[in-house]
Amino acid sequence: MIGYKIKRRRLELDMTQEELAHKMGYKSKSTINKIEMGINDVSQTKLKKFAEVLECSPMYFIEGVPHDPIPSDIESLLMKKFSMLSPEQQDNVMKYIDFLLSEKS
Repeated sequence: MIGYKIKRRRLELDMTQEELAHKMGYKSKSTINKIEMGINDVSQTKLKKFAEVLECSPMYFIEGVPHDPIPSDIESLLMKKFSMLSPEQQDNVMKYIDFLLSEKS
């Protein structure tokens, strides 16, 4: 099941087995092939690395949660600060963002 999810996510990113193997530090794509076919198991450490390389949460492989990308440090900081604002302040921030985006056009 984990191998299938790795394959599905790899294909969503339009990545070859060879590219994934290289990013994971494997010598050849045969290891990726065996993992995707369910022949080789994936350690917890490697699962975290797969999640990083495939831009998703490790929980996507385990529980099938959506594969939303892991937020960057700046995104995490923005989300944390945004959540500290009142609903009115959050609305003002969203309006300001919309204003800035409209100027871009």
